[in-house]
Amino acid sequence: MQPSLECPICGVAAHLTCTRCKLVRYCNGEHQKQHWAKHKRCCKPFREEQNPELGRYLAATQDIQAKQIIFVEDPLVVGPKWFLTEHEKSATIVPCVGCYLPCRVDRHQCRNCRWPVCSAVCQHEDLECSILRLGNAASAKSDYRHDALLVLKCLLLQRSQAERWKALLEMQTHEEERRGTELQQEAEQRIVGYLQQRFLRHLKANKKHESLLNEYESELLHRLCGIIETNYMAIELATGVELSGLFRQACMMEHACQPNCYFQFDPATHRIMVRAGCDIKKGDHLKITYTNILWGTQLRQHHLRMTKHFSCRCPRCEDPTEYGSYVSAMRCLGDVSKTCAGVQLPLEPLNDQTQWKCDSCPMLVDAGYVTEVQTHMTEEVERLLASNPTASQVELLLARLSQLLHPNHFHMFNLKHTLIQLYGHEPGLELATLSDLQLGRKQRLCEELQDVCRRLDPHSIKLAIYVSVILLEIAHTMEEQSRRLPAEATTKLELARSHLLEAQEVLEKVQDSVAGKKLNDKLQQDLFDLDKLMLANSHHMQTVV
Repeated sequence: MQPSLECPICGVAAHLTCTRCKLVRYCNGEHQKQHWAKHKRCCKPFREEQNPELGRYLAATQDIQAKQIIFVEDPLVVGPKWFLTEHEKSATIVPCVGCYLPCRVDRHQCRNCRWPVCSAVCQHEDLECSILRLGNAASAKSDYRHDALLVLKCLLLQRSQAERWKALLEMQTHEEERRGTELQQEAEQRIVGYLQQRFLRHLKANKKHESLLNEYESELLHRLCGIIETNYMAIELATGVELSGLFRQACMMEHACQPNCYFQFDPATHRIMVRAGCDIKKGDHLKITYTNILWGTQLRQHHLRMTKHFSCRCPRCEDPTEYGSYVSAMRCLGDVSKTCAGVQLPLEPLNDQTQWKCDSCPMLVDAGYVTEVQTHMTEEVERLLASNPTASQVELLLARLSQLLHPNHFHMFNLKHTLIQLYGHEPGLELATLSDLQLGRKQRLCEELQDVCRRLDPHSIKLAIYVSVILLEIAHTMEEQSRRLPAEATTKLELARSHLLEAQEVLEKVQDSVAGKKLNDKLQQDLFDLDKLMLANSHHMQTVV
């Protein structure tokens, strides 16, 4: 949208500019007031732009301050979680087809379509129910494919919300890139074939049902699957249920491995609110992250290619050290009989077949070998962390992996982040029972993790939970040090409180998540306990004086 030079009320050349969006001009204040009822629906501090490489994206039309609300948007469509795990595909607890509350498959069913509902009185959309009732009564959990409901809800927009249907079809699909991939094949089996065979074929067979939908061919269903895969956003409910939503403008925000925006959802309406995660300058693109920024470059790139059908070329991905974090780096993989303190890094980070070279010796390693080593380590780390390990078990694996991985490698990061929560909380390793060496190690680990987070996510936009946990554990460590070092108690407690207050600010970004709410509750209790401890310390100091 280009800035207008004429007043939208009278059409004359105007000099007063809307101070928020900078896109509309008025000849006087009265005309601006008259136009506000219409203009407020599109008055935003950004504009939509497009280029061949990025497609459609959003660019700031003015400087935007950190935490400022950039826009609020209603979803085009919301439905059950799109990508289901193997466990979720066979679970007996599923989201209610009406309100998404968790419910048992065999407890209550909609009296018309026989799909699971949370109670006998819960209802869902009439048109959706009319389509679902065309299928035979389900006889097993596998007959309720809730991920397929999201495609059906999209399909039904052509009847119920024509404008939303039009906006939906304008979204990126990556149809060519999807063709022949595992994602397309799985969509054919789990979604397209299921909907066609179970429900949609009955529309053709029975003329009285023809008016329910105009278009429902398999090609259209695959197109909708591509739109969902490329654009969906995960919405976490307070119940722990995850939904998937499609938003016209929010889905235009481009990906970056160091984002400048974050978003939150209204639990009742599923409306999205996008905020600036840091100060954004005029002309900057609005960016969010589509992947896990704690992963190394090769894993992030693989995930983006598989699920979003593009490769990222952001500054972090082009930097072999990833902003000096070294979260992908290996130890020198040269001759074990020779000592080399070098670091093995990819020569061309954006090429998944690139060789890895040591920065201190001539050692070169093929990408295949690095992938094989990291895959094996991924299995080991995931297996251990899934088993509720003890601190000694985590320490043992850390020691083993440190022979091959850089201390900041993302596997080492996850193990260390687990370890700082075990030291001080594991039975037998409570803070008061830790040796000075163990307490010091806990503090050093926290500082190492904090440094990695600052490099990857300096504004704690995507790593808010990780950063908050680190800050809480630093505060706990300082509280214990205040008990062991009475002469430094006041300083230690003040530092502990500053870390808790910093964590409180960071957690504002994730207040809509279950983990964020739970951690914030713990933080408030920690602040209360610390204030009591500081009061007691102050009283003790006055008594001594």
